[in-house]
Formats: sequence, C-alpha cells, structure tokens
Amino acid sequence: MIPLRDLPESARQHGLSSESVHDMRERYGKNELTPPQRTPLWRQFLSKFNDPIIRILLVAVFVSAVVSIIEGGGLIDTIGILLAILLATTISFVTEYRSNREFEALNAMREDTGIKVIRDDRATTVPMRDLVVGDLVILEAGDVVPADGYLLIASGFEVDESAFTGESEPLSKIVEDTVLKGTLVTAGRGRMIIGATGNATRMGRIAAELAEGSRPETPLQLKLRRLATLVSKFGYLMAGLIIATLLIQGIFTGVYLESPATIAQYVLDCFMFAVIIIVVSVPEGLPVSVTVSLALTMRKMTRASSLVRRLIACETVGSVTVICTDKTGTLTMNQMDVVASSVEYPDSEPGIPMSPNGWVTLNAAANSTAEIESREGKLATVGNSTEAALLRWLHRAGLSYQELRFLHPPVSQELFDSNRKQMSTVVMLEGRSFLLVKGAPEIVAKRCSPSPDLSHIHTLASRAMRTLAFAHAELPSDGSDPSLLTWDGYIGIRDEVRPDVPDAVRTCNDAGITVKMVTGDSPETATAIARETGILSTGTVLLGSEFRSLPEGKRAAAARRLDVMARSEPSDKLLLVQALQEEGEVVAVTGDGTNDAPALRHADVGLAMGIAGTEVAREASDIILLDDSFPTIKNAVWWGRALYENIQRFLIFQLTINISAAVLSFLAPVLGYPPPFTIIQLLWINIVMDSLAALALCSEAPHPALMNRRPVPRDDPVITPYMLRAILITASVYILAGMLVVVFGLPFIESPEQQATAFFAAFVVAQVWNGINCRGINGIMPPFFRGNPAFFGIMAGIVVIQILIVQYGGALFSTVPLTTVQWGFIILCTAPVLLLWPLITWSHKYVRIAGKPNSPAR
Repeated sequence: MIPLRDLPESARQHGLSSESVHDMRERYGKNELTPPQRTPLWRQFLSKFNDPIIRILLVAVFVSAVVSIIEGGGLIDTIGILLAILLATTISFVTEYRSNREFEALNAMREDTGIKVIRDDRATTVPMRDLVVGDLVILEAGDVVPADGYLLIASGFEVDESAFTGESEPLSKIVEDTVLKGTLVTAGRGRMIIGATGNATRMGRIAAELAEGSRPETPLQLKLRRLATLVSKFGYLMAGLIIATLLIQGIFTGVYLESPATIAQYVLDCFMFAVIIIVVSVPEGLPVSVTVSLALTMRKMTRASSLVRRLIACETVGSVTVICTDKTGTLTMNQMDVVASSVEYPDSEPGIPMSPNGWVTLNAAANSTAEIESREGKLATVGNSTEAALLRWLHRAGLSYQELRFLHPPVSQELFDSNRKQMSTVVMLEGRSFLLVKGAPEIVAKRCSPSPDLSHIHTLASRAMRTLAFAHAELPSDGSDPSLLTWDGYIGIRDEVRPDVPDAVRTCNDAGITVKMVTGDSPETATAIARETGILSTGTVLLGSEFRSLPEGKRAAAARRLDVMARSEPSDKLLLVQALQEEGEVVAVTGDGTNDAPALRHADVGLAMGIAGTEVAREASDIILLDDSFPTIKNAVWWGRALYENIQRFLIFQLTINISAAVLSFLAPVLGYPPPFTIIQLLWINIVMDSLAALALCSEAPHPALMNRRPVPRDDPVITPYMLRAILITASVYILAGMLVVVFGLPFIESPEQQATAFFAAFVVAQVWNGINCRGINGIMPPFFRGNPAFFGIMAGIVVIQILIVQYGGALFSTVPLTTVQWGFIILCTAPVLLLWPLITWSHKYVRIAGKPNSPAR
C-alpha cells in the first residue's frame, strides 16, 4: 500500500480531479481483483477424458476403427462409441461452465456496488470497480470498505475485520489507521483516502497466493476408478477368452487349412468379436449417467440455496463425516436481538416517565446513535448492532424510535467508551434536564442507589447474552454530574440461534455426521451456543491457541475429541481440517473470510457464504450457501446421499445388462450360434437406452431414511452386497433364459430374422421391467408413482423407441418388423422379471438374519 505521505495532499480535502482519476487509474489500475488464472476451456474439456471408463472406451474406438478399416466396412460402430464419449464429456463440461458463469455473475454484482466518494470537491457515487488510488471515500456504519486506505476522519469509527483476523468483536479505529478492503464498518462515520486497489490490497495479495492447485480425490471418484479397473479387467478377460476360444475352435473346424485370405478374415472376425465383448462389458452409459445425475442434482441444489461450483461436489457432500461450521450467521441469525428484559414490554409515556418501563423505553430510543432501515422487506442495521437490537425491540412493540428522538432530541451525548463501558445522553423533559445512562450492568450498578440485585443478569450472561443496564437521574441546576443514579432495569441481547438449526444438527448426528463449531468468540459464548444447538455433548471445548500449539502427533486425537474451538484464527481451521483428514474423515468446512480460503480449498467440500462471504472465500469453495444457513448444509448432504443411492440404482441396472450381454455374446459363438447382438444394438442398449434409464432412476426423490444412516466410508466399494446379489441373480436369470431362447427359439416367432429381432426386443423390454426392481434398492421400494412420476414416462418412452427401431430401423439395427401379437407376447413373457425383486429382498434379509457378513444397507 502506498504510504500516506506519498498520496496527493489536495485529494485529502477536495478529492481527486477528473484528470487525476484517469492518471491514477493508468498508474495503479482499477479496483478489481484479477480472477485466478483459469484453465483454458479447451484444457477443461480435455480433462473430462481422464475418466477411467472414458479411457477404456477410447481403446474400444481405436480397435473398432482398425478392424473396420481392415475389413473395408463402415465406421458406424466406431462413430457410435465415439458419440457416447462426446455426450458424457460434453454434458460434464457444459454443466460446470454454466455453474462458473453464475458464480462470476455473483461476484460482478458486488463490484458494481455504488461507493460514495468526493471528486472535484463534490460528493458523488461511483461503482466499486472504478475507484482509484487517492480517491476520498465517505464511510458510514453499514458500509463495506471498498479498498485499502487510511482514515482521515474518524468519529466513533469501528470496523469488523473478522474476514482477516477471525475476531468477531469490532475494532476501534482512529485517524491515520489503516482499513482493509472487504471489512465492514459497524459504527461511526469517517473518511478514508485509498492507498491500494485491486490486486495491491491485502485481499488481492491473499487471492494471488491462492493457487488453483489439485483437489483431494473425492469418494465417488475413488469408487468409480476402482470399479472401472474391475470392469476393464473383466472386459479384457472376456475379450481374451473369446479370441482364444475362437482361434482354438478354428483348429477343429479346419479354417487354418484354407487360403491365407480366408485365415486372415477369420482372425479379423475373432478380433471383431473381441471388440463386441469389450463394448458389451464396458458400461458406456455410466459416464453419461453419472454426469446427468450430477447435473440434475446440481440444479436441484441450486434451487435449494446451494450454488454448486464443482459438479462432483454434489456427491462428495453426501459422503461427509465431519462438518466444521462457523457460528455467526450460519448457526445464528447474524442479528442481535433483545431476548430478555426486566420490563414486560417497552412503553412510551408522555412527559416525564413514571415507571421503569417508560424510562427504559426512552433510554433505548434517545440514548443511541444507531439507525434501522428497511431493505428488501427486512430491518437492516446502520450503526452499532447492540443499539440496533434495542431499536428493533421498540419497533416490534409498535413504537417509533424516530418519533421519540424527535420529541426528545439529545442536548449532549457521551458515546460508548471501552474504558467507561457506558453511554450517556442528556435530554429535556418538561423543561428539566435528565441524564440517561446505559452500559455494563456492574458499572452502572455502582452508580445507583439503592444498589440493584444483579443475580438475574448473571443468569443471562451464563446463557451467552450481552447484558445492558439502564439508569437515569435529574441533573442538578448547576449542570454538574449527579452523584447517584436511579436503576431502571436491564435487557439481555443475543444473536439468536436459527430456529431450525438444533433440528438440523440432530439430523446430522442421526446421519452419523459430527458437527464441530469453529468460532472467534469467547469460550463462554461458544459453549452456550454449542449446547443450545446440540453440537456440544461429550466432546471438549478448546481454544485455537491451545490446538495450534499441540505437536502434530497429538493434533489428530485432539481434533477427534473436540466439539468446539473458540477464539480461533482462520489458520486454526486449516489445521483442524488437515488433522481430521489424516484420521480418514471426509470434511466439509464453512467459511466467509478471506483467510478461510486455504481451509476451504483443502477441505473435501468447501462451503462459502453467499451473503457474508468475501470474493476470495467464494473463489476457493466448491459450494456457495446462498442463504448462509446451516440447515442448507444438511439439505445438501441429503441431496448428495440421494444422488449416491441413485447412482447405485443405475449401476445395478447397467451392470446387470453388461454381465448378461457379455456372457451371452461369449457363450453363443462358442456353442456355434451367431452372436445375439450387433454392435449397433449393443450401443443402443448400453448408451441411449441406459442414458434414458439413468435419467429415470436418477430422478428418484430423496427419502427421510437417507439421513438415518451413517456415511459410506471413503474406502468402501460402490457395489454393496445387496447390489451384488441383485446383479448376479438377475443376470443369471437373463443368461439362462437367453441361452434357452438362442437354442430353442421363441414360440410364435417364425423366421430366423424374426427370432433375432425378438431376442433383441425381449432383452430391452426385460430391462425396462428390471428398472422397476432397481428403484427398490436395499429392499426399500419408494412410493410407486408419487416418488418418481418421470420414471414411468421415460421407461414407456424407451419401449416406444424400441418398437420404432424394430418396425422401421431395420437397415441400421439389423431387425425385421414384428406383429402386434408378437409384441404382446414379448411384453407378457418378460413381465415375470418383476418377481425377482421380492426374491432379492428376501435373500438379502435371510443372509443378514443368518449372521453372515454383510454391510449395512446404504
């Protein structure tokens, strides 16, 4: 920041001239933070190809293309696989791009905020982004400091610097003190001259140090990577088996005694069958389905006040085991309110008040410099938050503090002083002068006669309330201070806990999620709020300095036991996150301050405040809480768990298809029958149909039972015992029934072409019936229609498309038309698939009752 002595002398009185503004902008730049270096769009798009299953599909594209070129055939199969890859990668890229655009729009709104400045010796308003070094800025209570600078005028000036220091109490500032961009003026008035803008500010320097960096691998990414490894091994094993089997079969059929051209063609056919097996084995629709699921959940979460910046964070938040949350604004209302008082209600009395009620009311209105104003239907604080709480108290009682001040304007005032711990105002009542005093109860009580009983006040203080006492006295005729005051009463003020927070914390605890509070407040206040919200139970309360001083080896154990960290600094939050992650926890952390950015970046899920959060904090986050509320975090966890369960539903659906189709495609040629599917048919089944099924299954609404289960451990496989049982039982039935049809054919079906077409159609219709079974994961079937009405529309659409393919797509899909009777027979004979769900559910429960190892339902 430019030293104060080097700033233009004339600007300190009259502001910059128009010419000087231009010169300063040229020399020092605009008041904008340069966004972190973004990865180029083309590189972002290419990064989507790092998915393991996408890589397997790229291998299949290469092999398919080579075989097609050698055989001289068309590349339609290759193009089909390639389109599947592009569909999955494009959906993921576009969804994240749109989310980032919304995030940038949120930041741009703040940069367009009007700031009061003096230029050319006249007061005017300019957008925050247009401020320059040397600008003279007018600051009042409620303003956000728009740049770094020096105070030239300061009257009762206090600033909330918690975004940088973590301290919740405002700091008093005097002339020539520095004030920082992003801090909040909580009291007083002043003028500052700007010494640094944009990247040169403290906030800008911290933002520049915050590299994009790599994020920890999310639980879903870890599980899908392991699944992809398993699937690829299965696919390559099956491909190797088919090649080896067919090559050995060639010995017995005498192929190798034919001409070289015939032998080459036979070998090429073997490799083509291998490509078919790979296409069948690899779930081509999985990347599309996961991406579609994430995108759908992201939009729903955004409508529920959670702006998701990283697509994968939708699922990660559902795997969270620990939430490290701020107190102010997240657990509490972020608004000081009167919650207890010695008087039943405020009441205005004409003339000289005759009761403590009247004196307290007059004191609250006249002995104050704060204001409240209506903004977007809410009463916003202008000035000291404690005084504003008193004004809201009067407003709720139907009293106008402005009217009381107009009737009793202050003759003189002594503002609150941290040493005196009291504020006093002299007012005229019926021609007589009265002194109104409010302040710390123990200080005011010493000046009162008779001495009041403070036991009730101590009770309020133990409940983390800020207490104020009120007293008055008539001034002597000589104008000297009165020797004694008359005690009028007291009030208790507190930033109240949000009404829905205790239930949200209880829900998180029931869901196996530990909630830890990290706050800059005192241990007493933090303990009281933590007990009221249900966060503090058997754990400990630790100071940030105590946690910081622990050796690294002991920090993890302390983090596990800790429920509340008080008097913490933002760096303590990062240490806590790292210690918990070392213990294998999946950590979500909330933050609003600039110095919270490292913790937000390092956490598995960084949750920034959309209202109170700084630009740097939001930039470092994965999800932005648009309402700054803890229950929104709980709802995000609920959606994340529903997403994970929906992906599991789809995995049952897709892997059942893959295993049964792969085995059928292997057994039929080995036994001397033609392959039951063409590559185009498989691509329709594995990509288009499965993607539609993913859309249907991933639209399943969350259910309350999701928050009665513990989080899925990070290293648990995505395929649970229930899922494996459902996949193997259903796939076994398909394989057995399929081979019977391959060998003996279907009744009412005449020609071989119709048999092949009917086999393809029956396989697809059977999957549609199985989609209903997949809804009932873990033996819990959601409401049949009400739970997901879109499911039936999509599944019916799949059947309609399948009919159209068979009846009119013969040239592309190698099918022939079927009669209405044949279609009716296919639909009826595949319907018994629905009976498999009770069988799977019964077997799952039987194994658990029998005491065999089994994971709990997830």
